[in-house]
Amino acid sequence: MDEGLPQATRLGPVHLRVTDIPAALIVWRDTLGLAVLGEDAATAELGAGGRKLIVLHAGAQIALPQKSRDLFHVAIHVTSRRDLAHTAARLKASGLRNSAQDHLVSESLYVSDPSGNGIEICFDTPERFLRREVSADGRVALIGTDGSAHSGLEPLDLPGLLRDLGNSGHVEPAMAHDAFIGHIHMRARAPEELMEFYVGVLGFRPHIQSRSFGMFDCGTGSRPHMVAFNIWARDELREPPPGAGGLDHFTVELASVEELAALERRLDAANLPPKKIGGAVETADPEGNRLRFVLRED
Repeated sequence: MDEGLPQATRLGPVHLRVTDIPAALIVWRDTLGLAVLGEDAATAELGAGGRKLIVLHAGAQIALPQKSRDLFHVAIHVTSRRDLAHTAARLKASGLRNSAQDHLVSESLYVSDPSGNGIEICFDTPERFLRREVSADGRVALIGTDGSAHSGLEPLDLPGLLRDLGNSGHVEPAMAHDAFIGHIHMRARAPEELMEFYVGVLGFRPHIQSRSFGMFDCGTGSRPHMVAFNIWARDELREPPPGAGGLDHFTVELASVEELAALERRLDAANLPPKKIGGAVETADPEGNRLRFVLRED
């Protein structure tokens, strides 16, 4: 029986449209510390530890306007708080406008590239989280292991984070070698319809589904928050103009040809015939966000 996507499913490289690759590299390479793995006039491939994480595509004419339906942010996850602190120090030194939030289940830094592509650098902190409570009207509260309630949107204590670097003054210039794409987050018009597609057709597992909180997400048993949609812009949400920066497509990595074949069967059963690109399977969600399923290389 086809039970959907297995726990080993993970996100692969995220492809973004930009207006100017050299300008984008000031953020992605010089500040965030990703390594350029390949570059030509049309694209730049960036990653960490030799693994490709982000692909920038030239050709956008304007930056993605705020509150556009499209990419909200792509999240690069690091595996230690010290790695997050190094990123915070690089952001502080860069002078780029950025922000930071404590989500209880994670600590996150936010910045955007010049093309309006939102970026989150995230450190997961599941050990601080006890449970999630949903009220009768759909409001979500996160309960910490100490019993305290959190909105998940509190400001992050940046001075406290930077103290993790000690007194040496040394800041690592490169992104941690084991950083990975942990989740992708879009602005949406009809999140319930999107979840029917991601859960009912593609086989992700549902996680938070709250119109009052304004966010819907899904993932796997091991990583429940992989693909998310928010409606925080509400009536101010607009369609991205032609030629804007934003998401070109993102990739989902599967472990076997059998998993890829099962996905094709689910798409065919939903009357959504996939496009075959080499060994990959490409489709688009109901709001036009493109995603490509590929086989893992390791």
